[in-house]
Amino acid sequence: MEHPEFSQTDAYERAKVRVADIFSRCVHFLNEQRIASPEELDVAMRVLFDVSPVDNAGPYFELDGRRFIQFSSNDYLGLSVHPAVRRAAAEAAMTHGIGNPMGARPLTGTCELHLELERRIAEFKRTEAALTFATGANAMTGMVGCLAKPGDLIILDQFAHASLIAGAKISGAQMRTFRHNDPASLERILTRADPRQAKLIVIDGVYSMNGDIAPIPEICDLKDKFGARLIVDDAHGHGVCGQHGRGAAEVLKCEDRIDLHAGTFSKAFGTSGGFIAGDKAVVAYIRYLAPTLLFTKAANAVVTTATLKALELLEQAEDRRARLWSNARLFQARLRQAGFDIGQTQTPITPISLGGNTALFIADILRRDFGIYAAPVLYPAVRRNQGILRTIPTAMHEPSDLHYFVDSLEEAFNHYTRRQAAGVLSTGT
Repeated sequence: MEHPEFSQTDAYERAKVRVADIFSRCVHFLNEQRIASPEELDVAMRVLFDVSPVDNAGPYFELDGRRFIQFSSNDYLGLSVHPAVRRAAAEAAMTHGIGNPMGARPLTGTCELHLELERRIAEFKRTEAALTFATGANAMTGMVGCLAKPGDLIILDQFAHASLIAGAKISGAQMRTFRHNDPASLERILTRADPRQAKLIVIDGVYSMNGDIAPIPEICDLKDKFGARLIVDDAHGHGVCGQHGRGAAEVLKCEDRIDLHAGTFSKAFGTSGGFIAGDKAVVAYIRYLAPTLLFTKAANAVVTTATLKALELLEQAEDRRARLWSNARLFQARLRQAGFDIGQTQTPITPISLGGNTALFIADILRRDFGIYAAPVLYPAVRRNQGILRTIPTAMHEPSDLHYFVDSLEEAFNHYTRRQAAGVLSTGT
């Protein structure tokens, strides 16, 4: 099965028209797209492309003089607004300016701050070496894109992140996908594969839409049995999962069985950028050949300094992790008690399944009538007619915020169903 974002029958494929001018497809897109019906499109544009304030990462923010509660942020531990992280960034900006160092890493881009962060990440992940990138997507796309070559086989979980799939496409290797979190499906592919073919298995540690954790030990058993290598992108696990915040593999006690670890700084770290961590030889190879490292500007000193401070705090954040998980348990229990379907999440990521594009309208009502930001996720990011509200309770929310959300969601859902029964799609009140 293919990832829904890259299905051959996705909105863009369905909207294809035979034209001499490739830009003509852009003109046809709004009329042909399948993201929302014509009746829903105004609401979709308003909700999906609404303008947020710059300071929108914390649990609360103000917009046009009104206070909102944020449930769409990946700032799990609140480190993006931590005073020490902000101080570190401000001091770096005053010392080094905003853009420095200038240039790509092989030219003038590498500075001691990058090397220090890479040493610290390697220690954090208990690996020989690490390499940092300007963005998380650069890390994922670059490592996969340069490790595999035409003639190799890359096997991805069907819900693997889009940046990993992009890397696989860039590599030119043969691509296969296995059923989500299904080792038996993976084993069937490995069994049928050419034993002479180099094989790379690529998975997430925590899946960003479902909130579930990969069965990494079972996948490690298979990669050992068939002589494959394994990459785990644990963007949503780092800082969140495990006693020390080292991610899903720490929880599952299989850190040393993974061939290459990857992650981002744009989630629990609260900054931006990405990293890989593994054996020295593999990291060196990627350092020399990853196009997303070689041909883009290095992360600036402001972000790198802030990330160093965030890593220090993250390693000592047992109290924040405890609050995060306490809030997640309370939030998810209340949602289930209220009758909402949140799937099989195993993490604070809480997908509220509402079916069709209902999530779009509920998000609009919550935002306008209750002062709550909760992100709707629609096709093609999830399967058609399986729209969700993707919500995340963080360490910085108060229990009262969680109760208010569930109470408001019940009221918003009832409001929507009454208007739908009356044949009114608009959420205007």
